Amino acid sequence: MSKGKEPPRSLGPHGRRFVDRLRELKDRSGLSLAALANRTSYSKSSWERYLNGKSLPSAEAVRELAGLCGADANRLLALHSLAADDWDVQADARVPGDVSGAAAPGREPGPDVPGEHAARDVAGGSPAGEAPPADDGTGDGTTQPLSSDGQPNKKPLVPARVRLGSPALIGVVAVAALVVSGLLVYFAPRTEGASEDRRVASTKFVFTPGRTHGCDVHRDNGKLWAGHSDTNEAFLQQITTSWDVVEAQCLLEHRGYPVGAVDGAYGQATERAVKRLQENSGLVVDGIVGPHTWQALRQ
Repeated sequence: MSKGKEPPRSLGPHGRRFVDRLRELKDRSGLSLAALANRTSYSKSSWERYLNGKSLPSAEAVRELAGLCGADANRLLALHSLAADDWDVQADARVPGDVSGAAAPGREPGPDVPGEHAARDVAGGSPAGEAPPADDGTGDGTTQPLSSDGQPNKKPLVPARVRLGSPALIGVVAVAALVVSGLLVYFAPRTEGASEDRRVASTKFVFTPGRTHGCDVHRDNGKLWAGHSDTNEAFLQQITTSWDVVEAQCLLEHRGYPVGAVDGAYGQATERAVKRLQENSGLVVDGIVGPHTWQALRQ
């Protein structure tokens, strides 16, 4: 393992485990910090902070490192999601009344600019160090060139744009999402022996931090199904990420065992819920979902 600085003592076990895993992958790659910066979208100083536990990398940085090292990106992202709680605890532990404007411990002031070699130019933003264009009062968020007499031209150079977060844009995105999700459910392939009302996920599972999934729990042939997987024997335990986990989380929630978020990542909250179900069902309480636990979930 790299002999970097010790992670902050305030980090919890998941945070320290995540940092250790990052260092293992960096060592496996044989790349220096400078080489990591050249082969990813993040700078040498950013990787130094990530590998020493000073700040939590973005999900995209985690994906890029996993790709370089041939690691399982889903498992690394699941560990990243668990570790994020440790950085949140760090931030909550700041001294009350601290209004100095400094970023919370472990968090960077803002998102990394890829490579940190170019100025930002996102959605009309200005490069670092330049003042934003003055508002000419038109209210359309665009700038206008000056005419020969020093007055702004009447016709804007760039048409008004739909602003991100505007009600109109949110409405369009919401309608599109509903249509797409409806089509996916309608055309989802049925597994052999499944009834007309039972469908399973038709796409490969990709864990995305913060993303949750809906549950359509219903009874078919005497068993409960949530529409994500029809397994009765898949083994699930901590750090597992899959549609099988989403199915189990939906059924746990339906039975009154909260899992926090139905996100497809088998974390501590899901394990606690499984243990409560196992205890109440007279099963071995090990927090691992197997055939007997699936039977209890689906009955």
